[in-house]
Amino acid sequence: MKNLVVLMLFAAFLLSGCIKKVESKRDAAIESAKKVATEAANSYLKELKSILVREMKNGGPEAAFAVCSDTAQQFTKKFSTEKGIEIKRVAFLNRNDANIPDAGEMMWLKEFENMMKGSSFNKDTVLFRVEKTGKETTLHLVKPILLAEECVVCHGSEEQIPEGIKKLIDEKYPNDKARNFKPGDLRGAVSVVMKIKPKK
Repeated sequence: MKNLVVLMLFAAFLLSGCIKKVESKRDAAIESAKKVATEAANSYLKELKSILVREMKNGGPEAAFAVCSDTAQQFTKKFSTEKGIEIKRVAFLNRNDANIPDAGEMMWLKEFENMMKGSSFNKDTVLFRVEKTGKETTLHLVKPILLAEECVVCHGSEEQIPEGIKKLIDEKYPNDKARNFKPGDLRGAVSVVMKIKPKK
């Protein structure tokens, strides 16, 4: 009986060690995925902004509008394919229906709003969750988008948006909700979904 108890304790010790090792590998895989997703969101925003600034410089507000309405969607698809992830922009006050957030993204946007009222928020803040379906584990991460100064020509007040841009917006997006923002306001979020590869 004594030997059986010792054996059971030894087995429990080994099992505990195995569980801790698995948990450690899982945590490392999640941290690695978070880093990759955050870097992808940062790179996406940087590249998209450089396209916007370049087009605005070359073609004025109308060219900037074309970037947000057409070029950005094409760039997003290309970026997602190249990186092997799902990435998109989402917003409460969306202009394009493709940018409507899902229920989880809605919660995160509200959380960003609440965080902005306090001191627990900055432009590098990210929120995430890990989901497991069968044998597949997925990371879903969001990073806030704050309105840049150059974006007021399309998203600012009625006085800041040129009449030509208003006409383009009204024609293409009759249900537009993305106006009256100020620089630094929470415009929305970049949403990244990617598979988590287990660490060996």
